[in-house]
Amino acid sequence: MQATEEYLTIEELSSRLKIKPKTIKNKMASGIFRKGVDYFSPAGLGPRFKWSVVVAWIEQRENIRPQAESDSIPMARGYLLGQGSVVTDNQK
Repeated sequence: MQATEEYLTIEELSSRLKIKPKTIKNKMASGIFRKGVDYFSPAGLGPRFKWSVVVAWIEQRENIRPQAESDSIPMARGYLLGQGSVVTDNQK
């Protein structure tokens, strides 16, 4: 029987994405992967990532418009700086 949702450890996820486990941990620390959204930490088990959420994150990153077409600046936490915001003299 196959589970409807697959949960992966850091090691399993890094193996699938072909990156080092430290890269996954760095993305967790920087807020790119968010606890309670992208991964869960059940008591005594350590972080478990939802594969469907990781796939959606990868596909979303591929659909970001190139910088030449946008006035926004991509930031480390996955949002675009300058998208729909107005900077006033007090914020400079």
